[in-house]
Amino acid sequence: MSLRPTELAAVAASLSRELAGATVQRIGHPAPLRIELELRQPGKTTRLLLTAEPGLGRISVVDARTPAGGPASPWLLRLRRELTGARLAEVGSTARAAELRFGRKGTSRTLVLELEPPGALLLLGEDGVPLAAAGEAARAPRPPAASSGEPSRLPPSGDGLLLARAAEALFAGRERALEEARVRRRAVQPLRALVERLRRTREKVRAEADRTGLADEHRRLGELLRAAGAVRRGAREATVTEYTASGQRTVVVPLEPGLDAPAQAERHFRLYRRLSRGSARAAARLEEVERALAEAESELSRAQRAPLAELPAPAPGGRRRAGKPAVHRPYRVFRAASGERILVGRAGPDNDALTFTVAGPNALWLHARGHPGAHVVVPLDRKKEISQETLLDAAHLALHHARGAGDRGEVSYTRVRHVRRVPGGAPGAVTYTHEKTFLLRSEPDRLERLLATREEE
Repeated sequence: MSLRPTELAAVAASLSRELAGATVQRIGHPAPLRIELELRQPGKTTRLLLTAEPGLGRISVVDARTPAGGPASPWLLRLRRELTGARLAEVGSTARAAELRFGRKGTSRTLVLELEPPGALLLLGEDGVPLAAAGEAARAPRPPAASSGEPSRLPPSGDGLLLARAAEALFAGRERALEEARVRRRAVQPLRALVERLRRTREKVRAEADRTGLADEHRRLGELLRAAGAVRRGAREATVTEYTASGQRTVVVPLEPGLDAPAQAERHFRLYRRLSRGSARAAARLEEVERALAEAESELSRAQRAPLAELPAPAPGGRRRAGKPAVHRPYRVFRAASGERILVGRAGPDNDALTFTVAGPNALWLHARGHPGAHVVVPLDRKKEISQETLLDAAHLALHHARGAGDRGEVSYTRVRHVRRVPGGAPGAVTYTHEKTFLLRSEPDRLERLLATREEE
């Protein structure tokens, strides 16, 4: 906690005796709620620190000048204009604040340090009129604070500036601990974010790997429909008999209207094969994610225990390294089931940049026909053809990122070398040739899998 009322009174009284008549030579600003006054007396300079930060509030004496905490604020400029060259008349205190009274050319100013939360620094003019403030300063008198009854943590007495130096020493250790915790928190934050991201990925991949049971259910329904024989076209369900080791039972199988009996069964077998392949791929990927997560958790644990000197310096602003400006990427990256990258443009200018700057001439280009939306690009070499599954994955993303397309629409695709800008058109407006177009009905499971693969930027 901040200086207690008895400690504040003792420090203020000792400073008033020692520094009365000193001239304000310089005013520093180490932090928004800190002020450092350099007071000059014949033969010596004293640096007086006023801190209104919660839990660290104090008035104390420091030996070394503290670096500036940033550009001069309007509060600091006003303080320098009013107090530079002024003489300290006295230092007083109340139960919750220290008051430094200054005089210059027949005018008086009072610098108030409020210690109780939220803490503030306040400059008062003649008759206590507020002139400037840092923090949530009180503009009206507060009721007297109740005495805590806690004993003072400072020496019982001291000459000169001993009490003010003891007040600084009282908080120096805590400030160092808080600063070390802040540095450690910033240093390990990227690792902590990586662990959280991998944990989310693990849950998504695990859910996909666990769809083996759903795949087996589709195979079971397909076998039941194949054994049942004829199914009335247009029916929405069929009642079939299933024979098991424990006997027989009746099963109601949902149908897709418009399909005949062989097509009904084949539909379930197709879903079985697709889900089985997806589960197998997810199971293999789950092992990789588990391994990466274990490594990240181990690295995070080491960083949390490592000495500060061994921690990597945190990048300014969090994730970016110093000296490397933010790079805008005009596309989002998703992964097809095969692991291939699928690039999805963000907006008009970004679509233009993706198609005509990022993509190579042989890359496959897709777009939802008749709807404004994202350009989608699958990077390909000159002689490489796209697989059917990757084409369907890319088409799902094109349809999903098209405005007003819904879950059903036409998707066109061609090579990037056959795409041209519309002369005089808006950024992202294109024409294309040599295209192929097909009608796509979005599969929710496929789309969910694709969206879960979006890479962090």
